[in-house]
Amino acid sequence: MRPIKQEETRPLRPLALAIAAISAGFSVPVFAEHVLPAVTINADAQNSAFSVSPAKALSELQKAAGGVSVVDAQDYLTGRAGTMEDTLKLARGVFIASRFGSDEARISIRGSGLQRTFHGRGLLLLQDGVPINLADGGFDMQAIEPQATRYIEVERGANALRYGGGTLGGAINYVSETGRTSPALSLRAEAGSFDYQRYNLSAGGQKGALDAFASANFQEQDGFRDHARQRNTRFVGNVGVQLSPQLENRTYVTVVETDSELPGNLTYAQLKADPRQANTRAVARDQHRDFMLYRLANRTQYTHANGDSTEASVFVAKKRLYHPIEFFPTGPGVLEQDSQDWGVGLRHTANTTWDGKTQQHIVGVQWRHGLTDDERYGYANNAFVPGQGFAVGQARGALDHRQKLSADNIDLYGQSSWDWSPKLTTVVGVQSSFATRKQTVEIDNNGLDPATGATLLPTGSYSESYQRTSPKIGLIYRLAKDTEAYANVSGSFEPPSFSETLNNQPLKAQRAITAEVGARGHIHLADARLGWDASLYRARIRNELLTLAVGTSSATINADKTLHQGVELGLSARANAWRAQASYLYNDFRFVRDASAGNNDIAGLPSQVLNAEVAVKLPGNVWFGPTLQSASRAWVDHKNTLNAPGYSVYGVKLNQSMSNGFAWFVEGRNLGDKRYASTTGVIFDAGGADQAQFSPGDGRAVYAGVSQAF
Repeated sequence: MRPIKQEETRPLRPLALAIAAISAGFSVPVFAEHVLPAVTINADAQNSAFSVSPAKALSELQKAAGGVSVVDAQDYLTGRAGTMEDTLKLARGVFIASRFGSDEARISIRGSGLQRTFHGRGLLLLQDGVPINLADGGFDMQAIEPQATRYIEVERGANALRYGGGTLGGAINYVSETGRTSPALSLRAEAGSFDYQRYNLSAGGQKGALDAFASANFQEQDGFRDHARQRNTRFVGNVGVQLSPQLENRTYVTVVETDSELPGNLTYAQLKADPRQANTRAVARDQHRDFMLYRLANRTQYTHANGDSTEASVFVAKKRLYHPIEFFPTGPGVLEQDSQDWGVGLRHTANTTWDGKTQQHIVGVQWRHGLTDDERYGYANNAFVPGQGFAVGQARGALDHRQKLSADNIDLYGQSSWDWSPKLTTVVGVQSSFATRKQTVEIDNNGLDPATGATLLPTGSYSESYQRTSPKIGLIYRLAKDTEAYANVSGSFEPPSFSETLNNQPLKAQRAITAEVGARGHIHLADARLGWDASLYRARIRNELLTLAVGTSSATINADKTLHQGVELGLSARANAWRAQASYLYNDFRFVRDASAGNNDIAGLPSQVLNAEVAVKLPGNVWFGPTLQSASRAWVDHKNTLNAPGYSVYGVKLNQSMSNGFAWFVEGRNLGDKRYASTTGVIFDAGGADQAQFSPGDGRAVYAGVSQAF
């Protein structure tokens, strides 16, 4: 495999430059709110299975007896919209925190994958109902283009069963604009602090039974910290055809090129002294995470005469990763991977009537397969110096390790909803999962322990299979016209990804039983509409994939028993002259009589998180208001001896949309210039001593932009 260098040919670079040239015509070098002009939607668009409105999508989601929500893109496009954190920070039940102001983030629902700050795990990430996850379960945040998204569905826990999601966290589905829903042409330019700039050009249209949408985006920033430069170029598009009133087909294309410097973590003392500095080892080895991704997906849906529907989907993806990094146990070096993944899915939805009562039934199957060629190279001068660690060097040396990784996942699922009365609905479901993970080592030249420099034994090949059936039962009780309560008990199952098994013996699959109760609804007061959604959950987990002590080092192993419980609260209010949103999380994650950690808190996430925005309407349809992001302390180690202190940061938004489709905004973040850790690494035992595990949040920043929709 050949390294990806920044000076290499970039297939989309000319397109990015074209976008920049078009955007340069704006007189204000800043962001913009994405506001669409009036778009006439004909009857064909209304009948499209793949061009559903956010309101209708939420109505379908709320047939689940548990926590679900929809994020309308128009809400996050009133400010900077460059990362997954920008899109999901107000989403109910979602914790997300960027590592260093980039796409990579710690994203978790109900403690899923809570120790990952890159290449996520524990969630089913989808684009238009088709998985983005690689076959082993991992996913990349950079694969998502937020400015080509119409809305986002969030289904927490087993409420994701309708997509076959069976993990603890659930599913997040980014739904794209189509030629039926987008304006004919839309331009957007963003710019701001830390040399941030982002340009987007999108176009869509419909002619008869055919429609198409395309979005090209270029983003670049030097970053708040040293050695944190990032550059992304993305193209996403889709073409749909209504073959008949009952049959629709849509094809999706995604191309992503992303280059990210990695600044590494700091000690807390370093963070307080100078949060902009990078970890010296990360700079010395020029640590990066760069990849190219090509993805093609297709969906076909047939609507039967009786209203039932059958949907088939298929996707193929190819990814090439270049990743100079320090990894355990082989020490610092360069990781290079070529991955090919594909998957097929089939789902059928039927509506029936029995004894005068209505029912909805969903059955489906999803099969994903992946094959990865994995190579690891040492640095040319990667010698170990006693008392100093590995020698500093950036030149790639000889091949140390090569292996092939193969993963398969087959998920069979079914769900049945029964309306027993206008007030009561029951939901029962089940998922059976079959998975394999196979590692075949072809070359292993004995890596070095990064702590001692000692020669390590070769990592062996393995082949493991995993299988489990997880049930679900729930109910919805309608307390009033616009208020309902819900409850459910469900199982979840998650085999380890290769990131958990590359350097260790194969692990057991994580499994859990989760109980959830909650309520949701809305009320009208004068001209205001107030909405809420509150969930309480408790998950008893076996074999949770966590970082624990292994001899003198650390690695991912299975914890025996753990407990995740918490509260998810979302509030929203809209009126003619004001609006507000808030998302609150209470997290209580702990070990249960663990031999090493006792009943300690599990490190990684704050126990309380609050995100909120308020805006008032000024003359001229200008909206202005404050923003708040607040979190309590978060443990860095499972022994609970070192923590990242809590913080609160404040900002402000100012935006205006005009009737001709033109809009602008200005957004200030962390206006108090607070020095804080947005997230941290996780270790087993810090012994109370400061460690290089803290990722500083961005300092004071101002962003602005303009957009024009035609």
